[in-house]
Amino acid sequence: MPRALQRCSSAATLAIAAVLLVGCGGQSEYCATVEENATVLEAVGKDRTNAAYDEYAEAFEVVAADAPESIEAQWTELAEVTRGVLAAQEAVGMPLEDMADDDRVAELSEEQLASLNEAYEAFNATTEQRTAVVKNVKQECDITLD
Repeated sequence: MPRALQRCSSAATLAIAAVLLVGCGGQSEYCATVEENATVLEAVGKDRTNAAYDEYAEAFEVVAADAPESIEAQWTELAEVTRGVLAAQEAVGMPLEDMADDDRVAELSEEQLASLNEAYEAFNATTEQRTAVVKNVKQECDITLD
Protein backbone atom coordinates (compact mmCIF):
# COMPACT_ATOMS: atom_id res chain seq x y z
CA MET A 1 0.00 0.00 0.00
CA PRO A 2 1.45 3.41 -0.90
CA ARG A 3 2.59 5.45 2.11
CA ALA A 4 0.14 8.32 1.47
CA LEU A 5 -2.75 5.85 1.39
CA GLN A 6 -1.53 4.21 4.62
CA ARG A 7 -1.44 7.58 6.39
CA CYS A 8 -4.89 8.41 5.05
CA SER A 9 -6.19 5.01 6.15
CA SER A 10 -4.60 5.42 9.59
CA ALA A 11 -6.09 8.90 9.96
CA ALA A 12 -9.52 7.60 8.97
CA THR A 13 -9.22 4.75 11.45
CA LEU A 14 -8.26 7.17 14.22
CA ALA A 15 -11.17 9.46 13.34
CA ILE A 16 -13.64 6.57 13.43
CA ALA A 17 -12.19 5.33 16.72
CA ALA A 18 -12.54 8.83 18.23
CA VAL A 19 -16.18 9.02 17.17
CA LEU A 20 -16.86 5.58 18.62
CA LEU A 21 -15.14 6.44 21.90
CA VAL A 22 -17.15 9.63 22.30
CA GLY A 23 -20.34 7.75 21.44
CA CYS A 24 -19.67 4.91 23.86
CA GLY A 25 -17.53 6.21 26.67
CA GLY A 26 -18.03 9.95 26.58
CA GLN A 27 -21.08 11.76 27.79
CA SER A 28 -23.07 13.92 25.42
CA GLU A 29 -23.52 17.60 26.21
CA TYR A 30 -27.23 16.90 26.73
CA CYS A 31 -26.56 14.18 29.30
CA ALA A 32 -23.95 16.31 31.06
CA THR A 33 -26.44 19.17 31.28
CA VAL A 34 -29.13 16.87 32.67
CA GLU A 35 -26.68 15.50 35.22
CA GLU A 36 -25.62 19.02 36.25
CA ASN A 37 -29.27 19.99 36.79
CA ALA A 38 -30.55 16.69 38.23
CA THR A 39 -30.99 17.98 41.78
CA VAL A 40 -33.19 20.85 40.60
CA LEU A 41 -35.07 18.66 38.12
CA GLU A 42 -35.89 16.13 40.83
CA ALA A 43 -37.16 18.88 43.13
CA VAL A 44 -39.69 20.36 40.68
CA GLY A 45 -42.87 21.33 42.50
CA LYS A 46 -41.60 20.43 45.96
CA ASP A 47 -40.65 23.98 46.94
CA ARG A 48 -43.38 26.46 46.06
CA THR A 49 -41.53 29.74 46.02
CA ASN A 50 -40.79 32.17 43.23
CA ALA A 51 -37.07 31.48 43.64
CA ALA A 52 -37.59 27.72 43.32
CA TYR A 53 -39.84 28.04 40.27
CA ASP A 54 -37.29 30.33 38.68
CA GLU A 55 -34.66 27.60 39.26
CA TYR A 56 -36.97 24.96 37.78
CA ALA A 57 -37.62 27.06 34.67
CA GLU A 58 -33.93 27.84 34.26
CA ALA A 59 -33.03 24.14 34.50
CA PHE A 60 -35.66 23.26 31.88
CA GLU A 61 -34.35 26.01 29.58
CA VAL A 62 -30.71 24.97 29.93
CA VAL A 63 -31.52 21.31 29.25
CA ALA A 64 -33.78 22.25 26.31
CA ALA A 65 -30.89 24.16 24.75
CA ASP A 66 -28.78 20.97 24.69
CA ALA A 67 -31.59 18.48 24.13
CA PRO A 68 -31.89 16.37 20.99
CA GLU A 69 -34.50 17.69 18.57
CA SER A 70 -36.75 14.73 19.36
CA ILE A 71 -37.28 15.88 22.98
CA GLU A 72 -36.45 19.60 22.89
CA ALA A 73 -40.10 20.69 22.56
CA GLN A 74 -41.08 18.88 25.75
CA TRP A 75 -38.29 20.53 27.76
CA THR A 76 -39.22 23.90 26.26
CA GLU A 77 -42.88 23.47 27.14
CA LEU A 78 -41.97 22.62 30.73
CA ALA A 79 -39.93 25.83 30.90
CA GLU A 80 -42.75 27.87 29.39
CA VAL A 81 -45.47 26.68 31.77
CA THR A 82 -43.16 27.18 34.73
CA ARG A 83 -42.42 30.73 33.57
CA GLY A 84 -46.20 31.10 33.11
CA VAL A 85 -46.79 30.39 36.80
CA LEU A 86 -44.22 33.03 37.73
CA ALA A 87 -45.75 35.54 35.31
CA ALA A 88 -49.23 34.93 36.73
CA GLN A 89 -47.95 35.40 40.28
CA GLU A 90 -46.22 38.63 39.26
CA ALA A 91 -49.34 39.88 37.49
CA VAL A 92 -51.40 39.56 40.68
CA GLY A 93 -48.60 40.99 42.81
CA MET A 94 -48.19 37.97 45.04
CA PRO A 95 -45.27 35.55 45.23
CA LEU A 96 -45.93 31.84 45.24
CA GLU A 97 -44.79 31.51 48.83
CA ASP A 98 -47.71 33.74 49.94
CA MET A 99 -50.33 31.48 48.37
CA ALA A 100 -50.49 29.43 51.59
CA ASP A 101 -51.70 32.53 53.45
CA ASP A 102 -55.51 32.35 53.26
CA ASP A 103 -55.89 36.00 54.26
CA ARG A 104 -53.63 37.15 51.42
CA VAL A 105 -55.36 34.91 48.90
CA ALA A 106 -58.76 36.25 50.04
CA GLU A 107 -57.61 39.71 48.92
CA LEU A 108 -57.34 38.57 45.30
CA SER A 109 -60.15 39.25 42.87
CA GLU A 110 -62.01 36.50 41.05
CA GLU A 111 -60.20 37.56 37.87
CA GLN A 112 -56.81 37.27 39.57
CA LEU A 113 -57.67 33.87 41.00
CA ALA A 114 -58.84 32.69 37.57
CA SER A 115 -55.56 33.87 36.02
CA LEU A 116 -53.54 32.01 38.65
CA ASN A 117 -55.68 28.91 38.26
CA GLU A 118 -55.13 28.93 34.50
CA ALA A 119 -51.34 29.07 34.97
CA TYR A 120 -51.44 26.29 37.59
CA GLU A 121 -53.59 24.10 35.36
CA ALA A 122 -51.15 24.54 32.46
CA PHE A 123 -48.27 23.59 34.76
CA ASN A 124 -50.14 20.55 36.10
CA ALA A 125 -51.21 19.46 32.61
CA THR A 126 -47.65 18.56 31.61
CA THR A 127 -47.75 14.94 32.74
CA GLU A 128 -47.12 13.76 29.19
CA GLN A 129 -44.10 16.04 28.76
CA ARG A 130 -42.65 15.14 32.18
CA THR A 131 -43.06 11.44 31.44
CA ALA A 132 -41.41 11.87 28.04
CA VAL A 133 -38.35 13.72 29.36
CA VAL A 134 -37.84 11.28 32.24
CA LYS A 135 -38.05 8.35 29.82
CA ASN A 136 -35.73 10.04 27.33
CA VAL A 137 -33.13 10.87 29.98
CA LYS A 138 -33.17 7.26 31.17
CA GLN A 139 -32.72 5.92 27.61
CA GLU A 140 -30.26 8.52 26.30
CA CYS A 141 -28.20 9.15 29.43
CA ASP A 142 -28.90 6.28 31.82
CA ILE A 143 -29.96 8.89 34.38
CA THR A 144 -33.02 8.19 36.50
CA LEU A 145 -34.94 11.28 37.55
CA ASP A 146 -37.42 10.79 40.38
